[in-house]
Amino acid sequence: MNTITQFPLLLLVFPTLVLGLFSAAFARVGAGSTRQALSHGLFLGCLPMVAAATVVSFSVGPGSWLASASTFAVMVLSATADTRRSREAGAL
Repeated sequence: MNTITQFPLLLLVFPTLVLGLFSAAFARVGAGSTRQALSHGLFLGCLPMVAAATVVSFSVGPGSWLASASTFAVMVLSATADTRRSREAGAL
């Protein structure tokens, strides 16, 4: 594995992944509040960046895509998970 080409990639991809995880947490916390539009906008802006980081990581070498793909999966699951304790009234 060529570590010279991996190190600059790591410096570019790692902050993107951290920002993606932060945006997913911020979207979950901001749901239903006055910051909902901001948190969802940040999340939807970070999701394509993490997807692009995953695609770029595939070209680096075996095993380098795992962090990006895991971050993307966590972001998608955090956006679609229903964490409410009870259903709204009138819903089946």
